[in-house]
Amino acid sequence: MSEKVTPGTRLFNLACALLYTSHGLSKEEIFSRVSGYSEQYDRFGDKTALTKVFERDKDLLREAGIMVEAVNPPEAMGDKQTYVYRVSKQEFLWPKGLHLTPRQIALLNLAATVWAGASLSRDAASAALRIRGLGEIEDLSELAGLAPRIRTHHPSFAAFSAAIEAGQEVSFQYRKPGDVAPETRKFHPWQLQNVWGQWLVLGYDLVRKEPRSFLLRRVIGDVQIGKSEPKFCSEDELKAAQGSLQAFIDSNEVTLKIKPNTGAWFRFEMDDKPQDTADEVTFNFMDVHLLADDLRQYAGEIEVLRPKQLRDLIEAGFEKVVEIHHG
Repeated sequence: MSEKVTPGTRLFNLACALLYTSHGLSKEEIFSRVSGYSEQYDRFGDKTALTKVFERDKDLLREAGIMVEAVNPPEAMGDKQTYVYRVSKQEFLWPKGLHLTPRQIALLNLAATVWAGASLSRDAASAALRIRGLGEIEDLSELAGLAPRIRTHHPSFAAFSAAIEAGQEVSFQYRKPGDVAPETRKFHPWQLQNVWGQWLVLGYDLVRKEPRSFLLRRVIGDVQIGKSEPKFCSEDELKAAQGSLQAFIDSNEVTLKIKPNTGAWFRFEMDDKPQDTADEVTFNFMDVHLLADDLRQYAGEIEVLRPKQLRDLIEAGFEKVVEIHHG
């Protein structure tokens, strides 16, 4: 029996195939040739399930900044129902209107050097072989940097993704900051999102009877997937949940005072700020505890002007470190 292709690997295979095809791929070609789809493909069978998976995969790729477009090929001869799918290399490689400072370009060059060897590994090489099987000519050097954008190390990612595809409920242990023990959550997952580098799952809390989101890094142990009748959320339900999450983020605002020419000054790109306000920066955040963890590394370089909760959490973290080392 062949090894089951994980959702993350399927996404990577699809992104590579669509990015490096010259003319685009039809759904039939994707389903029959791209690993992750081809294992379930039946030329004469019902393709409804595969189509649903493909539609969700397109949304996930777009969330990662990989814009999948549908075009009507010339050979379709006016048939608007015939489409092929591809990723515009120009849009993927360099967004329109994006301008970088010399310092940012230097950082990108450094990151590219680090990732070039890491991301073009067995997964990338395997995907390249699959692309070659489609009759396309690929440039292996351009694959560097693709994999890190759509992969995650969180163990629960694959389970949540599988539950979303199957329309199944899940249960899992979740520990919030300050909790002594994790709490069992019963949840209907709708979508995986990456918000400022943090993966979270958005869906419906079956106990609290309301849409909620959970950070994958706070999931403890395995995610248990149910076997009930499949149920999928409506587009309106998903948009409402996404809107609530964004409204929550917009309601959380932090203002920092940054010491010039320090690591924090560089981290928050203060060189681009007007000179009369260059020592302060204000932005929104998703989770105050995660932000406190991130900002502790800039101790002595920043001052938290507001909110007070963030300032107290940073100080509490340092006090805990002192207690551990002098306990």
